[in-house]
Amino acid sequence: MSIIHKLGIIYYLLPFIKVVDNRFGLILSILIGCKNYTLKIKGHSVSFSSVKFDIMLHFVMVLMYSTSYVITPDRKIKLTLDMRNTFTVPLDDLSIEDENLIVTLAVGLRYGANFETKNINFKDFRDKTLVISESNGEKIIETSRGIKFYLDSIHPGNTIGEAFVQDIHTIRYDDDYTDKTVVDVGAECGDTALYYASRGAKVFAFEPMKAHYDAMLRNLSLNPELAKRITPINAAIGKDGILKFYHANKADIAGRSSFVYNAHGDNYVVFEVQGYSLSSAIKEFNISHVDILKTDCKGCEFFLTKQDLEKVDQVKIEYEAFEITKHSLAELLKVLDDSGFEYMLYRINPNRDSFSNKVSGHLFGRKIQNLKK
Repeated sequence: MSIIHKLGIIYYLLPFIKVVDNRFGLILSILIGCKNYTLKIKGHSVSFSSVKFDIMLHFVMVLMYSTSYVITPDRKIKLTLDMRNTFTVPLDDLSIEDENLIVTLAVGLRYGANFETKNINFKDFRDKTLVISESNGEKIIETSRGIKFYLDSIHPGNTIGEAFVQDIHTIRYDDDYTDKTVVDVGAECGDTALYYASRGAKVFAFEPMKAHYDAMLRNLSLNPELAKRITPINAAIGKDGILKFYHANKADIAGRSSFVYNAHGDNYVVFEVQGYSLSSAIKEFNISHVDILKTDCKGCEFFLTKQDLEKVDQVKIEYEAFEITKHSLAELLKVLDDSGFEYMLYRINPNRDSFSNKVSGHLFGRKIQNLKK
């Protein structure tokens, strides 16, 4: 890890570090490159692997935001964020569910959510209210739209923070999605598909990574009525044929996968999956028309062609034109220009990175003839 990287993670940690008793020792351990970081919280030691820095950061964020917390004799931390609802997290051997709870609480709080632990009538609460409950030994999170997810089957920053707290998929609140057709490319655990289905759309949800696809199926099982509107497909969009994807070599479902580039250095695994160009997928799955094409596919957007977009009215694209992709934003915009789209670029979180809009961001576009109707 370079010194710039070390200083960067210290920068993210500093606003919350006052909840840590050994703050100077923790900073030193980061600077000298220790493989494990030890926090001292109210006289108790809590260790995180350096590769789990993100979980440690969100852990101290939650403690910072809490109204109070105590550590029990069996090494669990019980905390409340509102002096009413209590959440419990073990200090050792965190499961994926525990980690996702920590990140969900931190990200949700940062973007204005409040949390309940009992079933409620959402009409009496804020739209940014989230309920975390337990059923048959598994934690479930429910949004104000009534959409449910297994807590161990989400990417908490995307699934909850972006989709249902920041509400990044809403373009206009008065848009009517009833019986519209959405093609969701990079559906991950089903959050976007369930969002559009909850607004009345029919969704074709393409997800290449099997672990993400299986998580989507689990979450669809919690939402049987909405699931009737969703067709989950374990395949990739980009180009025809078997595609080789690069994914981070870790067990959880989070992390980026791409057939366009390898962002993981030497620490990666490869999986292969059936790929389709968008026009081929439209034929293969009998999609007569695409009202909205949503893509979050780590480079596959650069494989869109004029032919692919013939039956598409609107596009909502998260693009990445990093040097490693060997593609540029100008390429994507030329295809949209040639296909008759009017479009705009925007960011959902300016604080997350320092890249130019030329390198990464979001894009929304409509075909010009449809704007004139």
